[in-house]
Amino acid sequence: MNTCKAILFLTIFLLGGCAQSHLDIFPELEDPSLMDRKISVTELHQDIDAFVAGVQARHPDFDGYANQQELQQSVLKLKQHIDQPLTRVEFFRYVGQLSHLFNDGHSFLIWPYQEYAAAVDAGTAPFPFAVKEQDGSLYLARDYNLSTDSESKTLVAGSRIISINGVSAEQIIEQGQHFVGGETQRLREAFVAARFPYILWAVFGMIGNFELEVQHETQVDSIKLNSTQQWQSQTAQVAHSELELQILEPGLGYLRVSSFDVDPEQFADDIAEYFSTIKQQNIQHLIIDIRDNTGGNTDTATELASYLADKPFQLVSHVTERLNEDNRGWFGYKGSVGDIIRTPWTDEVNPKSEARRFTGNVYVLIGPVTYSAAIVFATTVQDNEMGTLVGESTGGYANQTAQGNLFNLPHSQLRAYVATRLLVRPNGAREVTTVVPDVIVQPDVASGSDTALTKIKELLQ
Repeated sequence: MNTCKAILFLTIFLLGGCAQSHLDIFPELEDPSLMDRKISVTELHQDIDAFVAGVQARHPDFDGYANQQELQQSVLKLKQHIDQPLTRVEFFRYVGQLSHLFNDGHSFLIWPYQEYAAAVDAGTAPFPFAVKEQDGSLYLARDYNLSTDSESKTLVAGSRIISINGVSAEQIIEQGQHFVGGETQRLREAFVAARFPYILWAVFGMIGNFELEVQHETQVDSIKLNSTQQWQSQTAQVAHSELELQILEPGLGYLRVSSFDVDPEQFADDIAEYFSTIKQQNIQHLIIDIRDNTGGNTDTATELASYLADKPFQLVSHVTERLNEDNRGWFGYKGSVGDIIRTPWTDEVNPKSEARRFTGNVYVLIGPVTYSAAIVFATTVQDNEMGTLVGESTGGYANQTAQGNLFNLPHSQLRAYVATRLLVRPNGAREVTTVVPDVIVQPDVASGSDTALTKIKELLQ
């Protein structure tokens, strides 16, 4: 009997370990020496095929998303160009270009993060500035200051980056967007800005030393950066917090939610405290800013929505899932590999009690980077008439893919992320479209002004 228990425990342990490996985003390399090793041409070609086949086997609507003709043509071209052994980093600069052809922000090849971490740990500093993208151009997202005994410099938010190390910002955006997933080029360009230090290193090899051409108004300056400099941003501390509540003026509150990728319990505690403050401050109009929120946990999005609802609501109406070896369930109880499971979603979420929920006017700011769980939140607000969406259309689709699975390419061990589910918005509309705000407001990054926030204040007058 003890032997049977031991076998059962071992089986559960092994199955549990296998089940979790496909959910681990950044595992360590089993063989760290692979970071310095050249991989043969044959193995690299096999990894290209494995990347495409792995996404195709897992994605819930591969035919509807991927540009298959261009994808196959690109595969052939890459194989023709790869005619000598390469390191993982060198290989990524070829195979990573396939990511944009899947046309899904949840399906892409992750940069060689182990090599990036090793460089940073060795003291080589990545690009230090947060940037914003607008119409294919790059702008500083914040004010930055450098003050030492020998020099003092200031860079102003909204300054346009002309070039970095002789490469134009437009080229960095255009070339970089091939290496990220995204339903539209607009979303991919926004993701380049959001992941800028990683893209600069992985695609262009830029790390440690940078020479920038920066334009503020009519003045163009050349700025040299190195790993020893300590640039400071006055807004950095606030920007790195997932939640921020401000009282903009009597009766008007502003809640910035920069990410849903946080611990749900901690988020629930924090958001409860904020809405208690909103009650105490007698806020009648609440602005919720998710323009820079790329998603995370839908549990946190649900928690926030429950404070805005006055009746039970749904986040999605239907779910489609493609089964693979990793998500079939124990002993394949869900079905066979390749099966498509379509399920109506009938679960409803109850609102908070009237004493706790917000009963005033809600305005939700959205934009091109609003993605994943943040899009689910936006469509929940719009379809359940919880508030008014203001800003720019999202770069991603209103019906979101979800439930990422991960797998390694067999020889390079580069890691791929791919969605396995498709969520249909609460109103059931299946059209392939982005989330269009109720009030459209174009940004003006160069001026440093917040046009969407200004528009809401105008609406309240």
